[in-house]
Order: sequence, then C-alpha cells, then structure tokens
Amino acid sequence: MIPKNQAIKKLTEEYPSLKESEKQVFSRISNKLLQVNYITRKKIGDANDYRFILAYKEIFEAFFALADFELIIERHDEVVYIKNESSFNHLRLKKEESILLLIVRMLYQSKMDVITLDENVEIYLSEIHDELAKVGYLDNKRMTKDKLKPSLQLLKNYNIIDFMDVKLHDDARIKIYPTILYVVNMKNIKEVLDQLDQYLEGGSDNEEIDED
Repeated sequence: MIPKNQAIKKLTEEYPSLKESEKQVFSRISNKLLQVNYITRKKIGDANDYRFILAYKEIFEAFFALADFELIIERHDEVVYIKNESSFNHLRLKKEESILLLIVRMLYQSKMDVITLDENVEIYLSEIHDELAKVGYLDNKRMTKDKLKPSLQLLKNYNIIDFMDVKLHDDARIKIYPTILYVVNMKNIKEVLDQLDQYLEGGSDNEEIDED
C-alpha cells in the first residue's frame, strides 16, 4: 500500500486531468468495489470496468490508500479486488454458507484441471449436491432450497458465481469466476477438505471471511 502523503500527491496531480465522463466512471467503479469487492473481466458486465481500472491503476491505488485499502490486480486470473489490512468490512458467514463456499472452491479446482484459460468454469447444481453428500453434510440429506438459495445469492452478490435458474433445479448451470481463488485462498484441495472437516465436525454457526 502506498503511503498516504504519496496518495494525496498522486490524486491531486492526476485526478483533475480526467474528463468529466471518466470521473463519473471512476466514482461508479470505486463504489462498486466497496460494495462487491471483486471485479473480473470474466464477467461480461464487468469487462469494461476491469479494463478501466487497469488504465487508471495509479489513481485507483491512491484513492483506496487514503481509506486504508490496497488495490490488488491479479492479471493472470483477470481479477481486481481491494483488501483492508485493518480487518474492516469483514463479512461473517453462516456455517452452511462457509461449507457451500468451500464446495464451490473445490469444484472450481477440479474443473480448472480440464479446461483452457479462455474458458469459463461452469458446473451443474447437482454437482454441488453430490459433493455435499460426499462430505457427509447433514448425514447425506440435501441442503434445503431455503438455505441454498440465499447462500448462492450471497456468492453471486460478491461476483464469485453467477446463475440464472432461480428455481434451482438440479440441471441449473452455475458459472464460477476466478475470484473464488482470492476468497478461499488455499493452495490445494486437501486444505479445502481439512477446512470442511472442521465445519462439519462442529465449529461455530458463523465463520468470518474477507469481504474487505
């Protein structure tokens, strides 16, 4: 994170040179990052925003530095997010939300082994149910739609997944964005499984992950 005195200098030097339309886009994207935290070029509606951030990277860095946020750009995965080192704006998840997040992360990893870099990772909802059964969630009983729908919607709100079928049929297709790699920052599937075991063996009803 750049020092605040440098951030102020950068903003006062470069922000005024933006066109009025660019300032409006800058404001919209800054607020979007504070709201959803993750932006990826893989999401059609966010592709232009991703490119705009790259074009004005130093101004964004300076702006967020003043609020103690670090702008992080993962070019390989085409992901942008902000991180607060002081642990502000963290989101507490319910246990089923944490378990679902780890299942999605595990499925993403397994799909990444068989697709090319240009392809999007997509799964069927039935695959989530199958994995929940494999790890022994609720003694192999299905996660009810009352719990599944808000959990999936939460992940969608933070640009982690996307889906269209609100009725959540088994053949509903779910797109997983590479942002999942930075929400669940684990090196391998074993780490994910170990964390799942902790949740399934008890744990608290609420777990904390970075929303920043």
